[in-house]
Amino acid sequence: MANRPPSDPATRELLSELRRKRERSRRLRVAVAAGIALLVVGALTIASVSALSGGSSPTTTTGVTGSDGATTATTVGPQQATSDTAPAGPPTTRRPPARPPTTTAPVTPATATQGNAPPATQPVASSGSVDGAVVVVDPGHQGHGNSAQEPIGPGSGTTKDKVTSGTSGVSTGTPESKVTLAIGLKLRDALQARGIKVVMTRTSENVDISNIERTKVANAAHAALYIRVHADGAESSSTRGIHTLYPATTAGWTDDIAVLSKRAAQLAQNALVAATGAADRGLDARDDMTGFNWSDVPVIIPELGFMSNPEEDRLLNSASYQQKIADALADAAVRFIQEQRGG
Repeated sequence: MANRPPSDPATRELLSELRRKRERSRRLRVAVAAGIALLVVGALTIASVSALSGGSSPTTTTGVTGSDGATTATTVGPQQATSDTAPAGPPTTRRPPARPPTTTAPVTPATATQGNAPPATQPVASSGSVDGAVVVVDPGHQGHGNSAQEPIGPGSGTTKDKVTSGTSGVSTGTPESKVTLAIGLKLRDALQARGIKVVMTRTSENVDISNIERTKVANAAHAALYIRVHADGAESSSTRGIHTLYPATTAGWTDDIAVLSKRAAQLAQNALVAATGAADRGLDARDDMTGFNWSDVPVIIPELGFMSNPEEDRLLNSASYQQKIADALADAAVRFIQEQRGG
């Protein structure tokens, strides 16, 4: 039998009020559940965005200085990986690769035809080039002279000794040939250190090489310059100083080399006086020198001081003074060669 609604009005009103309360309670539960769901969805969304953006921690910019002194800006964060698959860790900066230091290749001395030895001096800076240049160095005289005669020029009836033993020191008693050999060897090393190939006419006292034979060595080498190293002597012990000889112009013998030889002599004289402080006796043109008249290449004779003067004799026997002479002549030779090449 079906239930019948109560007939009492008060009872019906009470039942209606209970139904309304139950409906409000249900709606409240639904609203709360929906709010909680929205909060959960929002939290998940924020977490996802944060994960994709690498976190919300602030970043900093630091300066990284390379070995070349340049500063590169690098941005890092508290948990930024340094590279590829490396795990997150403490702040790390990556140094940019350093550029290799700039170096200057050293000058490699040319090998001398005779008497090769390590260079004793450092290369000099120059704007021109001496690559491939040959200088022939002739240390004047020899241990024992040769008084046999040879013509002073091609086809000449005038003759001179093939080679003499030279003078000797008034204080030291040292033969000129030993002094010129010591300076000649230092000059060889100084020239090689400047990139010049050197040919020596002699590296020993125990030789017998005439002035014509020495000059033929220079001609065969196609020398850019032929330097004949000598010292001087005079009757007066007060005579002193340096002078440089070069060939006078003689038709058929030296007219093709006289001008260039004079220029080389001037460069050598200037350098020698500046380096040693010796008295400047200037230049001398000579037409009676066998080693000049047979030469096909520019040639000079620097007379490096008077062994008849006690002070200059001692200086010429000093290794340090000999080195000053060698360096001065080498610098002059470099400049002369550069001038001829337009450097």
